[in-house]
Amino acid sequence: MIGTGRIGAAVMDRLRGFGCRILAHDTRPKTSADYVPLGELLEQSDIVTLHTPLTPDTHHLLDRRRIERMKHGAVIVNTGRGALLDTEALVSAMERGRLGGAALDVLEGEEGIFYADCSDSPIESRLLLRLHKLPNVLITPHTAYYTDHALSDTVEHSLINCLNVAGGDQHA
Repeated sequence: MIGTGRIGAAVMDRLRGFGCRILAHDTRPKTSADYVPLGELLEQSDIVTLHTPLTPDTHHLLDRRRIERMKHGAVIVNTGRGALLDTEALVSAMERGRLGGAALDVLEGEEGIFYADCSDSPIESRLLLRLHKLPNVLITPHTAYYTDHALSDTVEHSLINCLNVAGGDQHA
């Protein structure tokens, strides 16, 4: 668990229900977790989940060097911010079989892809396309959070799709 603020702590509570041993890393420890240096967390963890804000210090927190330190076959979960993770390094590690999987609710450069109708134009993110081809990568469209904006977008797009189907557009 990288980042043990409100969201990280909530995820830890849920994981404890499954009997998980939880290692944590945070610059400002807030919970009763077993805090360890980042390198130790990466080397020992089967799953590394990111719950930290994006700042200049956390940009590419998991870069090529740190991804290579991770336990072979480990899984990365990123529901924080896309740029916490060096996507190029992730793709490389996934394609080489270094990591066991990735679950990504956020991606670098997701602007213009998530919450956009891309049905009439090709997706131009080559990294997203490479990730999408991998059977052990799950990509969701930035829905792991719940905000008024996210709810409003969901309702708006649902209504538009319903109106399109009612109007005879079978591709909605």
